[in-house]
Amino acid sequence: MNQLKPCQAFQNVAASSTAIVDLLPTAGGNTLEAIWLTLGGGNTIANITAWRLKANGKTIRESTGPHTDTINQFYGYNSAATQLLIDFMFQPGRTPNAHQAGALELSANSGIKQLTLEVDLGAGVGPTMSAHVALSPAGPRPGEERIRFIMLKQTKATINVPAAGEFAIAIPHSKPEAGGSVFMGVHMFAANITSLRVRRQGIDEWTGSVTLLDEIQTYAKRVPQANHVAFDPVVDNIVAGRVWDTTSRSPADPVRPGAGVTSAEFLVTVSGAETFDVETLELIYLNDY
Repeated sequence: MNQLKPCQAFQNVAASSTAIVDLLPTAGGNTLEAIWLTLGGGNTIANITAWRLKANGKTIRESTGPHTDTINQFYGYNSAATQLLIDFMFQPGRTPNAHQAGALELSANSGIKQLTLEVDLGAGVGPTMSAHVALSPAGPRPGEERIRFIMLKQTKATINVPAAGEFAIAIPHSKPEAGGSVFMGVHMFAANITSLRVRRQGIDEWTGSVTLLDEIQTYAKRVPQANHVAFDPVVDNIVAGRVWDTTSRSPADPVRPGAGVTSAEFLVTVSGAETFDVETLELIYLNDY
């Protein structure tokens, strides 16, 4: 970050309403690294029932205030009830490319002509809200050619498991037959998950209890959170060769090389029936969103 700028004022900031801010007048022509929301008037993170970042009218990231705060705390970021970070960087990344892989380029060549943030506010407060953006220069820089037009996508879904046992669950965009995706993380907001089993090409690649995963993540300076289970393939803070890549495109594709994957499964073992939210953190090409 070499710039921190206030955005235009949010429109429609009111209880039980959707507030909207246009980010492009402030962030356009740069690389977007983070959005900071400052909340007031009784408005806190807990009052943000949903937020959506839209590029050219399409949702590229979505979450809630509490879920975003939980993920931030898992990665070791500070939490404050009236400050919410929407981060595009991978702050623990060991290399410059790992650190910056999800940053959103907004140069003229990016094709992004509209960028808005929508924030759904709950009832019962007289909210105020403002936004700042953390920016760095856009454009080609030595060593960043492979990540320049890659962005971080965040998708949420609701999963239902009907009873105790092991179940394959539908992680958004994970199926190779639908193209697949490149996952930096999968965050599950659940109380009953006891273990994970992640498979690719018929081979178990990640298998372990939540207790073991928490221990490994703590060793790696993550901060496990209550009622939250993370599949964190980049736990050693290296992105290249660590992400869970389920893309079906050929590795030899000259424009957008993939992993050539034909099968992928994500299984959870639960101690009882539960309905829970899942949020993915994915790296995708700008022209794929």
